[in-house]
Amino acid sequence: MAAKNLAIIFGGKSPEHDVSIVSFFQIWPHIDSRRYRRFPIYLDFDNQAYLAPFPDQKNFRHFIDKTLERHRQVRFVRGGLEIKRLLGWKKVLLDSALLLLHGSYGEDGRLQGFLDFLDIPYTGSGVLGGALGMDKVAMKDIFIRLGLPVTPYLWFWFDEFRRQPKVILAKIKKELTGPIFVKPANAGSSIGITRVIKKKDLTTAIRRAARFDKKILVEQEIKNAVDINCAIMGGFQPLVSACEQPLSDDKFFSFHEKYLKGGKKKGLVNVSRIVPAPLPPKTTQRIQEMSKLIFRELDCWGVARMDFLYQERTGKVYPNEINTIPGSLAFYLWEAAGIKPRQLVNRLLHLARQRYQQQQRLHYSFASPLLDQK
Repeated sequence: MAAKNLAIIFGGKSPEHDVSIVSFFQIWPHIDSRRYRRFPIYLDFDNQAYLAPFPDQKNFRHFIDKTLERHRQVRFVRGGLEIKRLLGWKKVLLDSALLLLHGSYGEDGRLQGFLDFLDIPYTGSGVLGGALGMDKVAMKDIFIRLGLPVTPYLWFWFDEFRRQPKVILAKIKKELTGPIFVKPANAGSSIGITRVIKKKDLTTAIRRAARFDKKILVEQEIKNAVDINCAIMGGFQPLVSACEQPLSDDKFFSFHEKYLKGGKKKGLVNVSRIVPAPLPPKTTQRIQEMSKLIFRELDCWGVARMDFLYQERTGKVYPNEINTIPGSLAFYLWEAAGIKPRQLVNRLLHLARQRYQQQQRLHYSFASPLLDQK
């Protein structure tokens, strides 16, 4: 069987640009070179695309420098890519694209809409699932409609805060108690998040979050709660992984805890965790069922990771957020279910083609006499 052309897209115009590069390095060894002709596509901070070399060592900075020095530009065209060569552009038709981007432009539906427009199949959720999965406020609205518990919260536009800071601060102090978290509504990897204990620090926290998004989310802390994660994979009838409890020394699972603790280790894959999480069986089942419900309701596809807060004292479980392109595709959770990383990648590419074929069966034209009217 001839190898299929596969673009692996990473980097991008996002605060999580570097996290995406780490995900690429972690997934690259698990892409079957006999089954796929691999085209690693790096997007720089301006979303300019370049053909990257095959990584031969885990020196991230050197790899990106080498990619930019080669300057092999790529442009997306209908059905595939065109790669800059000495004597012009070479077109490559793609069977699919493996998306390893995190955050804005890559995970929030914008790249997905662009690839839909060009008829290029891709892994992960589509436009709607990506957008809902990125916006923490819209996500909470859906959790509430589904009858799921949510942490006490409020949100506002940063423009409102600039015009009426005293009104916004008074509302926060009135409605939320104890330590609170101030977050950009559209961001990931704990970037821009501040845990606020003293109300005098609220303004600084809000301005920090506003560096990454114009919509600000403020949540009340759930006391003595621990993080619990569950991965989901599939389409209309998704599978769920075992639950995990990531271990943290901080008051919340910060960027440093996720990616920098332990020095030049392998990012999120090397986070200390307990798998399966030490939960009562009924709680594990409830988390897994909630994960599938949210995955379907948000129109997700492929693989995602759902993050929860669990309060052991009360037994309450709060859905926190879904990650529609989780770091390293959450392959460490699927390994616990007996699904090897290479099998995971193959399944995701199969699901990408499956959804693309479903879309192709829809009608995008409608014969009408409208234009024949006189």
